Amino acid sequence: MCKVLIFSCLSVLMLMTTAYGAPLSEKDNTLKTLIKDLENLGTSMNGIDFELYTPNDTKECSWQTLQCYLKEIVTLEEEIEDEDEIEDEKVSSVRNIKMNLQKLMDLIPPGTGCNICGANANNFPEFRQELTNFLRSMLK
Repeated sequence: MCKVLIFSCLSVLMLMTTAYGAPLSEKDNTLKTLIKDLENLGTSMNGIDFELYTPNDTKECSWQTLQCYLKEIVTLEEEIEDEDEIEDEKVSSVRNIKMNLQKLMDLIPPGTGCNICGANANNFPEFRQELTNFLRSMLK
């Protein structure tokens, strides 16, 4: 009787997980938060007039790629803090992105044999799109 009850409970749990989806991992939650923050930052920062660099090789080197993007986000943060016309909300958004990139780096192992950051210069909209695409690829 006890075995039947246990198997019934497990069956219900499996059905619920299938129906509603398994709970997201901390990595997936952080990725989704980063993507949302980047989308919210959106076109409001298109007027920024300096180049940000995106890495060349992103396929096998997630940790190093994140490190490259993080360096550029730190640069972005420093630049917009000095701009008078940039709203505090946007500075706060960039800080959240920086914090979540650091958190994500703590959740994944560093790769080996990966190249150091490449030098593809982009304006902010292109940089934001490249980073968003990379984060989405990590969700798959």
